[in-house]
Amino acid sequence: MAENKLDLNWSAVEKALAEGTFSGYKIGILETEKLFNELLKSKQIPGGSNERKIKYIQRFLSLPDKLDYSRHIYQRIINEPHFEISREETKQIISGYWQAMLDIEETVTSLSAWEKFSLRAKYLAAIFLKNMRNLVLIVLAISATIWLLAETYIGKKIAAGITVANHFFIFEFLFWTIIVLAALLVLGGFLYFLTKKKRRF
Repeated sequence: MAENKLDLNWSAVEKALAEGTFSGYKIGILETEKLFNELLKSKQIPGGSNERKIKYIQRFLSLPDKLDYSRHIYQRIINEPHFEISREETKQIISGYWQAMLDIEETVTSLSAWEKFSLRAKYLAAIFLKNMRNLVLIVLAISATIWLLAETYIGKKIAAGITVANHFFIFEFLFWTIIVLAALLVLGGFLYFLTKKKRRF
């Protein structure tokens, strides 16, 4: 069967459709979208978003317009709470995903060793670029914060306030908290020792 060929668990989709309700049909489509995402990830399709991944594999699809329509309905379900869809329409939407997943499975299986290597390299490159972008944004944010604290009047005031607060936390609050906890620990041990000693007599 196709489910076995795709090696995906369709039980959540089947359970939702079995309800025979508008909400069940919508849940069935949402669950199918999850399976589609799972397949894209397992096949290591390159792209930073689902839209980019779909654009990459679109040339391999036998019915790309059908997948586009299926994902259009998925977006309507997400954005329109009162959107309703019939059982027959739901089957057509799911079949659009299904055909696309079959096409992807067959395409990846038929790729040569070099093509599979290239596909994996592009997938890893996409992940690297995404992480690198996040790293650059973090470095820029830290640099901007340091500049603000060191070079501007307001920044210097904030830095001085942070220094005072940090000094208070370490040398006042944290210091005395440790002393109190240590004292309580010693007192508790002393009382335990006395109680244990009394029981012996």
